[in-house]
Amino acid sequence: MMSEQPLEALQSGACSFGSVGFGLDQDPPILPKRKDGKARIGLLVPFSGTDAIWGPSCQYGAVLAAAHVNASGGLLGREIELFAADAGGAPADVMPRVADLVDRHQVDALVGVHLSSVRVAVRDWFSARVPYVFAPQYEGGESSAGVATIGETPKEQYGDAVSWMIRHMRAKRWHLLGNDYVWPRQTHKVLKKMIKDAGGEVVGENYLPLSCDEHTTTIDAINKARPDIVFQSLVGADSITFNRMFAEAGLSDRIIRLSGAIEENTLMGISEDAAQNLYCVSGYFNSLRTEGNRSFLHEYRQAFGDTAPIQGSLSQSCYESILALRSLAEKAQSLKPPAINLRHSRQP
Repeated sequence: MMSEQPLEALQSGACSFGSVGFGLDQDPPILPKRKDGKARIGLLVPFSGTDAIWGPSCQYGAVLAAAHVNASGGLLGREIELFAADAGGAPADVMPRVADLVDRHQVDALVGVHLSSVRVAVRDWFSARVPYVFAPQYEGGESSAGVATIGETPKEQYGDAVSWMIRHMRAKRWHLLGNDYVWPRQTHKVLKKMIKDAGGEVVGENYLPLSCDEHTTTIDAINKARPDIVFQSLVGADSITFNRMFAEAGLSDRIIRLSGAIEENTLMGISEDAAQNLYCVSGYFNSLRTEGNRSFLHEYRQAFGDTAPIQGSLSQSCYESILALRSLAEKAQSLKPPAINLRHSRQP
């Protein structure tokens, strides 16, 4: 029987962690067909790597969303059961964990908040087998069958911010800085056109490997380029170490910084002392003074207490991914990839 209240429902669904059972180059073990009537959702969020800082917040958000769905009748009448796997690290490391969810735990769907490089690998290996909802902001362009993207694309997220910075902050000279993978590189391609169209110019561009904590060379390059603004596509811990060093080098009082990936956990890591002239543009902030957000945060604190991981843009998108999956499944009356319509992805 379904729980009548979200808080009660938190205790009714299992949230277990998938473990690596075999490699992608091996045949999966022969397993008996599941006999339970629950809807198993594989939750792909980072618990290791540079993006691990928001993993716990995402997990808590997903559990609250699953409780809401269970309290209102479930997913196509079936109670949701969450199975989490670590989506942090290189795609080659993550894929066996996803395979464990799909083949051993036999999940009915996947939802994820992780790097776009992992998204591409999950899409290529598993989207034909189970529906896959990718929740956070991303570079755009995803139109594969079996994949739904619900986050903001660069044009949606940065268009107004770029023109506003150039008009009102006199930020004509831009330096682009990101981690070296698909999301920053594709995002910066879009940014360059936005900046040019708004009357600005790009005077420098750097890419850093993930988990980079030495930024002296990058800061020297920024100093040499003399930008008015540094646009950042840095992830998690890399954003923290860079912005701290940037402030320690005395640049934060004369160079603006703009990011779309500094959610609340990352901002706490950067600290108030290093946040002078640091701006962020996002589809969600924990501090939004709307009735919907007040209700969301009240229910979150009621469920997990005041010391639970803070909710930010990425974890809130993880919460939304469960609700988006329910909407898609209800429209199709199915969780099968051939039937469920996932072609609602945001385009660049």
